[in-house]
Amino acid sequence: MVLLAGLAAIVLAAGVRFRHARAVHPERSRGGLQTPTFHVSSSADFSHSPAAQRLRAGAAGANAIIILLDAACADHFTSSGYSRNTTPNIAKFQANSVLFTEAYSAAASTKPSVASLFTAQFPDTHGALALPSRLGPEGATLAECLRGAGYTTAAFSASPSLSASFGYNRGFGYFREIFREAGLEPATAHRRSTGALPVDGALVVGAVVDWVRAHKSERFFAYIHFREPHYPYIVPPSFRAPFLDPKTGRRPQKILYDASLAYVDSLVGKLLADLDAQGLLDRSVVVLLADHGEAFGEHGRVGHSSTPYIEMTHVPLTIHLPSRCGVVPQRRPEIFCLTDLMPTLLDLLRIAPPKTMQGRTRLVLLAGEKESAPAFAVSRALGEDHTGGKIDYGQVSYALRVPRYTLVLADQGQRVELYDRGVDPGELHDIVAEKPDEVKKLRAQFEDWAASQRGRPVVLPGGQVFSVGGDEAAFDEATRRQLKALGYLR
Repeated sequence: MVLLAGLAAIVLAAGVRFRHARAVHPERSRGGLQTPTFHVSSSADFSHSPAAQRLRAGAAGANAIIILLDAACADHFTSSGYSRNTTPNIAKFQANSVLFTEAYSAAASTKPSVASLFTAQFPDTHGALALPSRLGPEGATLAECLRGAGYTTAAFSASPSLSASFGYNRGFGYFREIFREAGLEPATAHRRSTGALPVDGALVVGAVVDWVRAHKSERFFAYIHFREPHYPYIVPPSFRAPFLDPKTGRRPQKILYDASLAYVDSLVGKLLADLDAQGLLDRSVVVLLADHGEAFGEHGRVGHSSTPYIEMTHVPLTIHLPSRCGVVPQRRPEIFCLTDLMPTLLDLLRIAPPKTMQGRTRLVLLAGEKESAPAFAVSRALGEDHTGGKIDYGQVSYALRVPRYTLVLADQGQRVELYDRGVDPGELHDIVAEKPDEVKKLRAQFEDWAASQRGRPVVLPGGQVFSVGGDEAAFDEATRRQLKALGYLR
């Protein structure tokens, strides 16, 4: 078995067995496509410490709820010490939960990031990359695993990127495409220019509350995908006013973004209050997170998708467990890649994991324990694209994050950058020339990870993108209008 010692320690500590792709297939297949490495399902995939077993006992029979805020950058949250009090309701929720301060998405855009969340696979393996891409049929999704274990499953999508036509309804008995429903204001300049208006999160809350009340006697899994605070940052006037510049009355994009975040915070507060009033909050495992972040000029970019830097990939991740689990609310500084969420939830709920996961369980962290080896996260960015999927793959870039350091590979491997997050949390000062040994070590770790993916990253020699093709017919007029309203199409 050919494994770098560092990665071996990480994997074996998690009770997960990997095979190095080069050991199984000494010759890489033509064109840079490889046979991906997956978990081997066995009892070893469950955490066995007394604390982990206590958590499982407390979570027995619990519902599972995932609340996702689209494009919510972790650094803009109240709990991160942000200058504006954007998320007071979420801050209260986080204060009674486990908050991961170093959580990273596997991609800087919605479609591949949520596919990684649903499958515990990295984008180079699941292949749901650009707008026309589909969530492929290979590998069980989290919803399929939970439904197979007897859960009633439902999803509520305010994003046109996550539609049934793209395969994201797999495993959900009820899949509501709220992005096809009415928007917030009937007449705005944005609507006139795009032909559509993104869905107001209040519609999401209403749909979820109605469904939950009808199914509260069942054990259920609900995936809730808000559009906010995603562009175009349209919120009710009462939420815009407090964020106006008092001197000029102007509303720069960053301020409007914060207003949008404050608005969705109010909606999440209402949703959590309703769950609590029905006695469901303490009978559920509730996860609150984002699919990616948002840039406002950092590294010369705005929005998301284009780079893997921290402003586009650092996400909030909070996990709230029933009180009978006995979890002490805490902030965890360990790196947590969102590919690890599905294995962690399945471990907690004692549901057999599928063989097709690439993430690993982090249940010991929820139990308040330490891992014997540090974790890492890999984030992928698409580059600039407003064509609906005709991406210049020379723009694809990656970030490998380990404790303290970030390695960035871009421009088909011609650009290599290193950042020390301990002194440079914004990843603004490249120290690649100062730390050649660290760069060498991290490049070797990235190579080892890359060898386990179906598509060899294009930043490495012989790389080729693996993507699951989509049907252009899936871009029906309603979906196309909404994608244009969100800035994905011109």
